[in-house]
Amino acid sequence: MSDGTTRPDPRPSRPERTAPTADAAAPAGPADPPRGRVRTGGRSERVRQAVAQAVLDLLAERVVDFGPSEVAARAGLNRKTIYRWWPTFADLVREGLDAHSSTVEVPDTGSWERDLRELAHRLALFFASPVEVSTNAIIAARGTPELSALIFEHFEPIQESWRAVVARGIARGEVHPGCTPERVLNILASPLILTPLTRHRPAAREEVDALVDFVLRATRP
Repeated sequence: MSDGTTRPDPRPSRPERTAPTADAAAPAGPADPPRGRVRTGGRSERVRQAVAQAVLDLLAERVVDFGPSEVAARAGLNRKTIYRWWPTFADLVREGLDAHSSTVEVPDTGSWERDLRELAHRLALFFASPVEVSTNAIIAARGTPELSALIFEHFEPIQESWRAVVARGIARGEVHPGCTPERVLNILASPLILTPLTRHRPAAREEVDALVDFVLRATRP
């Protein structure tokens, strides 16, 4: 029974969430994602997907100097939402890369020469894709430790599968045992990265074949 006395509610109160207000630069979008963006599904997930797609679209257009305002406009979100949850350029790039599928089918023909030549031609196409060109341009132009670390972390599993091609060649005795997979991959990949980045075109087929011939000579047992 109640004695007419008003007692405080023992349950913890929850702060009210208010929808982000629109500004002149961008229309109001969905509600903000939760802090840390750990929740999946629902409106928060749609916000994340919209931001990631906006970042990837900008990279595909080789825009590498974008900020929260450009992403908000592309994603159809309020600019304050982007500034709140993705306050730095690195945060935006991370969100885009998390949704980016970067794969190169790794050959395994049983021959070091055939594997190397096939991998090199596939890498030439991979590094010439617009998103990869923009990502490498970001590393070159904005080489902050945080930004470089997150990009390299994203691509590490992919590069590990490329290094496995060299490791198999060493195991078969086709590659000099003093050649580490990382060193060989660096020699192979560097020109394939720089050509589209600096000359704005993929490495030509004859250039790739000449590079493969050089690597084969350099790694001969």
